[in-house]
Amino acid sequence: YTACVTDGWFGLNCQYQCHCAGSAPCDKHDGSCSSGCHQDWFGPACQYDRMSYSGPGWLTDSDDTTCNTGNTQPVTVILDTPIPLKWVRVVVSDADSLNQIHLSYQLPGSFTPLACPGLRKAKVDNLTMDIECSTPEPVSGVTLSRSGITELCSLYINGGRNVALKQSAAQSSRLLPATNAWLARYAVDGTTGGNNSLTCTHTAPDRPTPGWWTVTFSQAAYITRFLIYNRNGDCGQGCKDRLAGFTLTANSDSSTATLYSYTDPGGPGQDSYTVVPSPRISFPVSQIRFMTGDSRNILALCEVLVFGETNCPAGQFGLRCERQCNCVDQGSCFVHSGGCPSGCAVGYTGEDCSGKLLDGKEKNPDFLMR
Repeated sequence: YTACVTDGWFGLNCQYQCHCAGSAPCDKHDGSCSSGCHQDWFGPACQYDRMSYSGPGWLTDSDDTTCNTGNTQPVTVILDTPIPLKWVRVVVSDADSLNQIHLSYQLPGSFTPLACPGLRKAKVDNLTMDIECSTPEPVSGVTLSRSGITELCSLYINGGRNVALKQSAAQSSRLLPATNAWLARYAVDGTTGGNNSLTCTHTAPDRPTPGWWTVTFSQAAYITRFLIYNRNGDCGQGCKDRLAGFTLTANSDSSTATLYSYTDPGGPGQDSYTVVPSPRISFPVSQIRFMTGDSRNILALCEVLVFGETNCPAGQFGLRCERQCNCVDQGSCFVHSGGCPSGCAVGYTGEDCSGKLLDGKEKNPDFLMR
């Protein structure tokens, strides 16, 4: 294991970006933040994008210590960007209320509360619970109800983690190929606010075929959302409009899977583009490809964020699926945390069931929290 020494990054080959509150440094090995996560991020190593929503002030303030003031009415939040749900995290002020919270969701244009398919729960700590609620379609609202909501403090809606970061990128050609300008990897370098040759990609102009760019994942991932950053500011010659009309495709390792394809409707170039597949892409994706719709066949990208979760083999979890689940009856654990809906195996404890109890015969308290 090579320790990462680059500021703001952690993990093997500095592959992951720190997301600590106040831009504080994170642990170079596991990404944990002693200062807590930046308000836009949450979860293990602060790697999970926190979806923004409108709701009561005590719920939207990114503060786990401000809570519901005893109101028994159901609480509904409306997402700013509808996405397919995968899991959410709830924080309460009283441990007894943790299992007394019911989660439902609404689809865009509807107020009908729908039950989560295959709902599973796992405790993070005495006041925190992760609830898996995997929906096939993008969801516009989430409702929490039942007696436990009187003690509700926070709701984190998981938008996925950026699985494209520092993955293997390629492009059809390159402007100024003799320099280190406009390299394909600049679109997955973690720099979103760029407009220059050291933070963006750029194919050569006036080629006979449309310019393309790909990113290939070291491990296939389930994808829920794409966020694409165009060149920003004034870059002259209508360069921002060149990205309009792009086509985005997603491939799996097996060529038999139905290709996902999206083509931007065009119009004036935007600073950024959000693409949410509906219904969600059903197969694990191994490669993303962009193709230009530009008349001069130029493709320029400043950052491509691909939000989702690694497709770990059964019984494994972690950013690289490098850790083993320790669940009762060899049950499957949450890929993001190692949390066990069935409870930790005998002798194990903690959020990821990796803590060993001193006495293997000791009754595991987590097992009681189904």
